[in-house]
Amino acid sequence: MDLELAGRRALLLGSSRGIGLACAQRLAREGCAVAIHGRDGAAIAAACDAIRDAGAAAVHGFAANLAEPDAVTRLAEEALAALGGLEILVVNTGHLPYGGFASHGDTAWHDAFDLVVMSAVRVVRACLPALRTAQGAAIVFIGSASTREPRLHLLSNTMRAAVAGLAKTLAQEYAGDGIRVNTVAPGYIASGRIADRLAAMTAEGTPLPDAERSIAGGPLPLGRLGRTQEIADLVAMLASPRAGYVTGATLTADGGLNRALF
Repeated sequence: MDLELAGRRALLLGSSRGIGLACAQRLAREGCAVAIHGRDGAAIAAACDAIRDAGAAAVHGFAANLAEPDAVTRLAEEALAALGGLEILVVNTGHLPYGGFASHGDTAWHDAFDLVVMSAVRVVRACLPALRTAQGAAIVFIGSASTREPRLHLLSNTMRAAVAGLAKTLAQEYAGDGIRVNTVAPGYIASGRIADRLAAMTAEGTPLPDAERSIAGGPLPLGRLGRTQEIADLVAMLASPRAGYVTGATLTADGGLNRALF
């Protein structure tokens, strides 16, 4: 299926590795010009090479700490200048520390809020003028399935729920400008810290299916964890005109773990 994305311009936060990188590669294969973001220069350079190999019309890499207000604004301004405009914004923010309620003091809460919630607010604010002048603009937030069924990851549960609320409200406020806003809520994906845990467990002799069940905390309806490419495919669809009547939605991709009706 042609997603009709050729020639569109995309900025993706948190895209030097993992889910974000897979999303950038997927959009590149559809003919998008891509601006990516990360914190490590070497990772950004390697990601740019991978995205070029995927066929990007153009690719630009930028380093920034999303917890710093000026850095987020500067990132957006530089990316918009490099791309010459913007039709697609993918908001993917960093990992948060594990731990229960007693583990986190005020500093941890403030840091998590800046990294996940305020970085999303700031990048949308900076990109809105360009998105409002674009034809068929789309914002896709990468959230978490825990916003529908919270698990023992307190900071993430709280901050991702806030971003889901932000996305829902933006969808209503800017529908008249033709900007669609949706959220993809992944479950357990074999990437990042989860991939590291899988590698450690299998290196110790645990069979992969057992390791994946252990990480998920029980049986997996599809029998495995998700793959980054599966999330990227969903993001590309939501960013495309093929999903032109979908806005304000939170689409869970967790392999059936969440059994709620809505």
